[in-house]
Amino acid sequence: MKIDLNHTNGAEVPRTKGREATYLEISRNLEEKVRSGFYPPGSRLPPQRDLALELGINVSTVSRAYKELQARGLIVASKRRGSIVTGGAMPAVHTRAESNGSTVSPNAVIDLTVNRPATGEFLSQLARTMTTIARDPRYSETQEYQPPQGPQWARAAGAQWIAAPGFAPLPDNVVVTSGAQHGLYAVLSSLMGHEGVILSDRLTYYGLKALAPVFQFELVGIPSDHEGLLPDRLEAACKRMRVKAIFVVPNLQNPTVTTMSLARRAALVDVARRHHIAIIEDDVYGPLLRTRLPTIASLCPELTFHVTSTSKILAPGLRIGYLLTPPHGAALAAEAVRTTAWMPAPLSTLIATRWIEDGTAQTILDAQRAELAARQTLASELLPAEHLASDPACMFVWLRVPPPWRSDDFAANALARGVNTMPASAFAVDRSTVEHGVRINLACAASREQLTRALQILAHTLRDRPRALFGSI
Repeated sequence: MKIDLNHTNGAEVPRTKGREATYLEISRNLEEKVRSGFYPPGSRLPPQRDLALELGINVSTVSRAYKELQARGLIVASKRRGSIVTGGAMPAVHTRAESNGSTVSPNAVIDLTVNRPATGEFLSQLARTMTTIARDPRYSETQEYQPPQGPQWARAAGAQWIAAPGFAPLPDNVVVTSGAQHGLYAVLSSLMGHEGVILSDRLTYYGLKALAPVFQFELVGIPSDHEGLLPDRLEAACKRMRVKAIFVVPNLQNPTVTTMSLARRAALVDVARRHHIAIIEDDVYGPLLRTRLPTIASLCPELTFHVTSTSKILAPGLRIGYLLTPPHGAALAAEAVRTTAWMPAPLSTLIATRWIEDGTAQTILDAQRAELAARQTLASELLPAEHLASDPACMFVWLRVPPPWRSDDFAANALARGVNTMPASAFAVDRSTVEHGVRINLACAASREQLTRALQILAHTLRDRPRALFGSI
């Protein structure tokens, strides 16, 4: 099928001359334009009716193409504003394959973009819990409004979840949230009025990128090495610009799998203290590590907002997170919870609390660790070690792609062969040069067999050469 490019209102759009898989031709061509920067993040794609008229096809075909882009995390739909480009800042969302590992069809894409638990232990434990939860004395509270920071018993469970060797946070400084992203929103809301940029790794969590236009702050990338953010570069940035906060993922950094050394954590704290800058510590993956280094919150409690959740460890559907604030900071963060969600969901809050108290959360965590270790072994066997950054406890690996590959080209070629990954561009905070690689979410596959097929495809793609998949003829 050939693709022609024409102009509509000054913007190039694809024209297809064939009828077979027309919507895929359109979606792939538009994806290339998004990834190349022709449609930058925040811009709008042409209205569906306008594009259908220009191409001489049904609106339903264009609508299907746009839904494909939305499923890949490249656009978000808004009734008021139309189809807004995220540039890959949001994760793709696909329905998980059947639990036995079979797919809907032999040609179905294997999605390796979402961090989700690798086992079904959550559902097994939830079934047991639902038969007894009505006997919990706190059950009657689930029909009532709760304090926006969460009831005291839930905050105590949150403090227990955050606790690490030598560190026992006070429940009064804990705010219960609807997941880590909600907690991050509450932190940024607390920092409103503090002018300045936010410093982070050059490749960082895409959820932070998504909040940048909401709170209208600039993200500035700081170089790092195998130990984490470089202190001298942090220091230089703090001297030459006004800094609102330093964002860091100290354990199993997303996407590079780096765990920050104790010395590097201390150096980061030293910089923050000397310049009196807030630290946002995103530690959603910390509980996966069997041996944990001190949290940054324990090293610098007066400046650190510690964000964590149960979503990555137990299940995304539980939607409970915990935010540890500096002393006397909980009330301001709780106000952000009140204005966005009024309160965390009471039933989920009670389930998470019971599981933390009675050890069920630990049981699910142990099952998760065992499955992740097995999947990490598969990755180490099937992908070249010299290009792989991994950790036995991590839900994902970082695959560096050697020349002549670029990360976007590799991701596009892999997708064309049936495997969806997240390229470096989804995590890049600015236009500076970043390492070319893709994040591969091992836990996302429905089974080890499905994961094996996907990793074999990626290994074969890596040995091949970049092939043109888009463009005009």
